[in-house]
Amino acid sequence: MTVASRASEFSELRDWFAREKRENPLSFWIMLLLPWVYATTSIAVPAILASAFPFSDAEQTLQSTLPPSLVTIDIKTICKLPSGTYIFGYDVAVKDEQGKAKYYGRVCRDLIKGGWVVSVYSYPKVEP
Repeated sequence: MTVASRASEFSELRDWFAREKRENPLSFWIMLLLPWVYATTSIAVPAILASAFPFSDAEQTLQSTLPPSLVTIDIKTICKLPSGTYIFGYDVAVKDEQGKAKYYGRVCRDLIKGGWVVSVYSYPKVEP
């Protein structure tokens, strides 16, 4: 590829951007900003919240009820509990008797009161 062909391709791209911006400005700005908004909300915000509120802090709150066989942790940016909706939290799973991962509950950060709110899932009893 020569320098002239690269320059002509760049010129064509610049002309296309100018035409799109002039003919349809709303779509142009949506096309430019929407990927950045998506990347920010799906990658940057959970990473920042997870580093600000690590699971080790939540684990101290769960220590009295959490079984020792912790398996997985899933980050939730919108954390819904029966007591309300919170901005950040974790889903927790543990190993059951057969060694399979079983949903344990959810722990959410209450930013207003400054603590963790815990909701442990209770499985329905199955009669044989």
